Amino acid sequence: MEYRGMRLVFDPRWKKNLRSRIFITHAHYDHSKGFSFSDFEKVSTEETKEIVAAYGKKINNWTPLPIGNKIKKDDLEVVSYNAGHVLGSSIFEVITPEGNIVYTGDLQFKDSFTLKGAEPVPCDILVIESTFGSKSFSFPEREKVAHEMVQWASNTVKTGKVPTFKADTLGNAQEVNKAFNSYSKLPVIVHWKVGQINRIYKANGQSLEFLEATTEEASEVTCSGECIFITPKNNDLAHHPEFEPALVSGWALWTNRNKNAFALSDHADFRQLIEFVEACEPRTVLTCFGGKFNHVFAKHVEKRLKIEARPLNLIPTIFAS
Repeated sequence: MEYRGMRLVFDPRWKKNLRSRIFITHAHYDHSKGFSFSDFEKVSTEETKEIVAAYGKKINNWTPLPIGNKIKKDDLEVVSYNAGHVLGSSIFEVITPEGNIVYTGDLQFKDSFTLKGAEPVPCDILVIESTFGSKSFSFPEREKVAHEMVQWASNTVKTGKVPTFKADTLGNAQEVNKAFNSYSKLPVIVHWKVGQINRIYKANGQSLEFLEATTEEASEVTCSGECIFITPKNNDLAHHPEFEPALVSGWALWTNRNKNAFALSDHADFRQLIEFVEACEPRTVLTCFGGKFNHVFAKHVEKRLKIEARPLNLIPTIFAS
């Protein structure tokens, strides 16, 4: 976004046309690549920076912007709000003398097991993610999914295998962990990559109970078979017949029904996205990060809410995504 020569860039994926501050909404790689651009000032929450650093990224030229705080430069003011997506995730409001723009990155509009849901921000222009911007994405209640996971895990343990949940290292892994802490007595064993993020969640006030798979205690518990295992979703378990894998993702709604999968997501589903747009009361909506669903969701916004909406990449503006 550019206003009177002042340019702000949000979640950039490449260095092209960068001339000013970079604002990063959260630590998932597709949004946090800007931390690699050492020549530019990066702005994010402390938690986002901490998670990215845990991935091994060297952080420099960084400015913190805690949730609820603001940064002002010349005629522009940027305010950070909770996005509810993962720890430290932000929604950014840009306030100009001629109106305000809200950029969401990824968001979750309902409370999850670990985080409070996003806050709607009244605005003139709303730039919103559309990852699940189709009516086909209607997630069941989180508690219902949690009980289904617990039941499946209990049944799997009885077969002599370790129920194994494949999830995003940041976000869904912590949701699964918290769900089992809350609704089951089965110990939670986690892959070391999940463990390093869990420790950051704990340091920021989340009560997660788990054992890292690399410890002797975890090995003993795993050998007993009376536990669950949480691992990154891209982890190849082909040579581990002792594990019975299940996918945890919003995309589980589209998986083969013969496969173990649970539709638990750290994103808003279609209904939440519509509700968020309605709560923000924008004059214009620009959709992004949804691929083909950018078009689909924009059409639904226009039809249902009577608000002008277009995919961001079709708009001849100076927004950079």
